Amino acid sequence: MDSFPLTRKLVVAAHAGLAGALVGAAALHLGWAKQVDTVRNVFSDYALSDGADQVFAGTVACLSMGSTALVAGLVRSRLPVGAPAIVLLGAWCGGLALAVVFPTDTPGVPTIEGLVHRYAAGGAVAALPAATLLIARRLGRRPGWETTARALRRTSWASVAGCVAFMCAHLCAMTPDPTPLVQEIGSWLGLAERITLALEMGLLFILAGAVAANGEDRLAGAVAASREGR
Repeated sequence: MDSFPLTRKLVVAAHAGLAGALVGAAALHLGWAKQVDTVRNVFSDYALSDGADQVFAGTVACLSMGSTALVAGLVRSRLPVGAPAIVLLGAWCGGLALAVVFPTDTPGVPTIEGLVHRYAAGGAVAALPAATLLIARRLGRRPGWETTARALRRTSWASVAGCVAFMCAHLCAMTPDPTPLVQEIGSWLGLAERITLALEMGLLFILAGAVAANGEDRLAGAVAASREGR
């Protein structure tokens, strides 16, 4: 039973990190609304705005640390998630960390740091729903977890759709000589990314809830077993 308190602490740390990321994102959207268009500009563009770079870095760092605590709690929870899902969740956490270390570049001025930032962030965004789809499939086979598995599966597929929409918008925005239709699709780049990120935050909160619920179930089972032993 000594592992239960640690798992609970990891869940609390995960929720704190995710909450910190939400607060930071809200501060960026409210404080720099005039500099960054939420429909056209991607979230990383806040790092290029005066005074917002530290807030942006702190926001992504909170998300990375909260996610890392969540993965640690997931491993200790003994939920049957499987090694491939843990590897993908590790890619999510690592991609976020790299996105903090390597800042994005100014449009029209490509840099190695900006290239690393884009690929790391893109890989992270793609890895999370892939991981949660694997977890949902395993949880769905466990009695009593059908509702959680269903919520995880539906949100994961919605996130996958968001990723595809974001990729389409990104390709359209990067087209050298776009047609009016392509230009219009590319102008929705920022909104497509924000919807995808919101869905992925939902995935993280569902996972955190699953870890917490499993810990409570294990604790209740251990207490019942100990009473029967008396």
